[in-house]
Order: sequence, then structure tokens, then C-alpha cells
Amino acid sequence: MTNYWIRWVALFCVFTLSGCSLLEVKIDSQTTPLTKQELNMRLMTREFAQQFFAQVEQTADMMALSYSEDDTFNQSHLLLWKINASEGLQGAAYQVAPMAGLIDTWVFSYQMTKFFESGAGQALFAQDDALMASKQLSMEMDQLAKGVLKGSAFQSTQAFVVQFAQENPFSDISFTRTPAYRKWLESNDINGDEAVATLGTMPEALGDVSDKLSLVSEQTPKVMTWKAQLLALNSSLSGAELTATLQSIQESSQSFQDFVENNPEYMRNLAEQMAIELQPLVDDIDTKTNDKLSQLSIERQALEKMVEKERIELISMIERERKAIAVIVSNERERFTQDIDQMSQDIVTLAIEKLIELIKSVLLYFVLFILTIFFAPLGLGYYLGKRASTKA
Repeated sequence: MTNYWIRWVALFCVFTLSGCSLLEVKIDSQTTPLTKQELNMRLMTREFAQQFFAQVEQTADMMALSYSEDDTFNQSHLLLWKINASEGLQGAAYQVAPMAGLIDTWVFSYQMTKFFESGAGQALFAQDDALMASKQLSMEMDQLAKGVLKGSAFQSTQAFVVQFAQENPFSDISFTRTPAYRKWLESNDINGDEAVATLGTMPEALGDVSDKLSLVSEQTPKVMTWKAQLLALNSSLSGAELTATLQSIQESSQSFQDFVENNPEYMRNLAEQMAIELQPLVDDIDTKTNDKLSQLSIERQALEKMVEKERIELISMIERERKAIAVIVSNERERFTQDIDQMSQDIVTLAIEKLIELIKSVLLYFVLFILTIFFAPLGLGYYLGKRASTKA
């Protein structure tokens, strides 16, 4: 049967893609890796999610033992707790952005604690096992967040989580989740468009997908089983009837598989007919693609001509500006040279004038010095002699 399916799919792909030579499959590889903090945040949040699932399931199963199997009310609410807690935390923890997963998981744990402590679920069960388990999970989530958020970041985020959980409590056991990450972005003045900067490298993205597939393979069968038990518990359908219904569905599926396996000729004819029916569509796509490529080629040529013209004009303008600047620089240099020459001449003239004045002053002082040296003693002697003769 598998071989026939492979042939059918291959034949369909060949006929579908044969007329379109431009169809390409590209994988956009994100090369920006997540930071070490983001990787730790994602890993620890998802580890907590696994612990959360296990503890809620274990606590609910232990509580179920204290109620009678015919106690539809309590047994149903225990199943609803397991179902809604599991599905709610899956949506919170397994998000693309590690910080979004951390914030929403943290808020979810606080909301569940408030629900059993002082909210609508306070009197839902006779025991307080659900409350104790919720408190334990909240404390462990606090420790987890403290390990990945340091200092003031942890304190401010914890304050936001507590306030958001109080403002958005669970109203019933359905645990309808209110996303908190966008509100956290607003409270920290972070643009929502810039919140998810990267999805990580290809191995990191594949690891994220692997985690989600692993979650589906582990939790989905459990959740489906709990939902089936809840349906059987709250309906008139007995366990035997439910088993018979599931068996009927399985038999119908098996019959279809047998039909496909035992009618290869029919499947081949179906594939050929589909290829014939789809060929005009493929041809039309191919024709339109060629037309668009031709138009794109014409526009590209026109753009190249326009760019070339603009480039030539730009070069001419730059050359003209260069010549104009060269003329201006030459004129300014000539003027500067003339100014320097004139200034030099003025300085020389001034220096000569000052030198002449200095020489004149020196000669004058020299003459006065000579007169003082030679005539001052003679005059003084004459004066003293005349004075002496007068007294005599």
C-alpha cells in the first residue's frame, strides 16, 4: 500500500511541476542564534512544564481515589483540572519567544494558585491537595525565574506577574488563559514588533519543533483519554458502547486502507486524471509567469538605462564642480600670495624706518655723552675757580 501511495504522490508532483520551471523551494535559514539566557529560559521553562503536568496528574489521581467512581461531580472536576491545566500550560510554555513562555507560564501558575486559594475553586474540592500542589508549583516557578532573571529584572517581573494574576483570575475550572506577555512588553516600554528578534539558528529552531512534537506525542494521548473518560462519565454511553464506537471507527479506517491497497489501478487512474485536470492550471501559471518575467526584464532594462543616465549626469556635475572649485582655489591662492608679498614689503619698510629712528637716537645720545664727558668737567672747574676768586 505504501508503494502505491508513493507512486501516486510522485506522479502528481511530476505533472504539477513539469510546466513550471521557475518554481523553487527555499528554506530561510535564520543565522542569528538565541542568547545563552534565552536558551536557558526556554529549557528550564519546558522542564518545569513537564514537572507541572506530572504533579497535576499525580495529585488529581490521588484525589480521585478518595471519591466514589459514581461521584460524577468530583470525578468530572478532577478530569477537567487535568485537561485544562495541561492544555493551558502547553500554550503558555511552548511559545516561540523564550521570554513569552516564561512570563505566561509564571502567570498561569499564580492564577491556578489564586483559583484554589481564594477564587472560584476555593470550595471545589473537600481536600486542599490541589491548593498545596498549586502553591508548590508557584514556588518552584519563582525559583526558576530567579535563576534566569537577575537582580532588579526578577523583582520587577515578579511584581508584574503577581499584579497581572490578581487582575486576571481564572473564573472557572476551564482555566481560560489570558496572555500576559504583551502587557509585560507595554509595562517595560518595549515595542511589540521588536519583541521577537530572532527564532534562533536552524538547529535551535529544529530543537524547538522537536520539543513540541515530543509534547504532542506524550500529552495528547493522555488528554484524549481524559476527555473520553469525561464524556463517558457525563453521558448515558456505557464503556462497552464507547469501545464499540472506537472499534467501528478503526474498522472504517482499516477498510479504507484495504481499498487503497487492493485497488492500485484505480489509484493510478485517479492520479492520471488529476494530472490531466490540473495541467491547464499549471500551463496558465507558467504563461503568466513568463509574461511577468518579460515585463520585469523590460522594466529592468529601463531602470538600467535610467541609472546609467543619472550616473553620467552625476559624473558631469562632479567634474564641473571640481573645475569650479579648482578655479576658486587658484584665485584665492593668487590673492593670498599677493597679500603675503605686500605684507612682506610693509614689514621691511617699517623695519628700516624703525632702524633709522634707532640710529638717530643712538647718535643723539652719543653726542650728548661726549659733551657730558668733555665739557662738564671744564665747566665745573671754571665755575668753581670763579667762585673761589670771588671769595678772595
